[in-house]
Amino acid sequence: MTPEEQTHYDLVLERMRYQKLLEAEKTGQHEQAKMGWGIFLIALVLGLLADIVELFTFGTIGWLFGLFIDLVLFLMLGFTAAGRKHFKKWIWGPLAEKIPFFNTIPLMRAGFLIWSFIASRSAKLKVV
Repeated sequence: MTPEEQTHYDLVLERMRYQKLLEAEKTGQHEQAKMGWGIFLIALVLGLLADIVELFTFGTIGWLFGLFIDLVLFLMLGFTAAGRKHFKKWIWGPLAEKIPFFNTIPLMRAGFLIWSFIASRSAKLKVV
């Protein structure tokens, strides 16, 4: 093997090692993107509280209270990596609560939050 071929071979090997390192880092980051139990339980309690208030006030004062809770959830989950990663799943609950017909469905906000938590934990639900 000539020195130029050896250099080319070494560069290809180094590129392969770098690709494997990048894949391992992506896998490590993927493991860290799980939603934690603490943040989930706090968000769930807030979501359930907002859903219950909206249910019992028939959307009057509860709608404003729910808007405030949605803002808190948005800020709280927006600061976590898992919340940002699963943003498309949990945001549907607060958005649907603002539509007049859909806000009559009980526990929608909490349901989408639970769905995003399970999807952050389960490999089978990541496809959904």
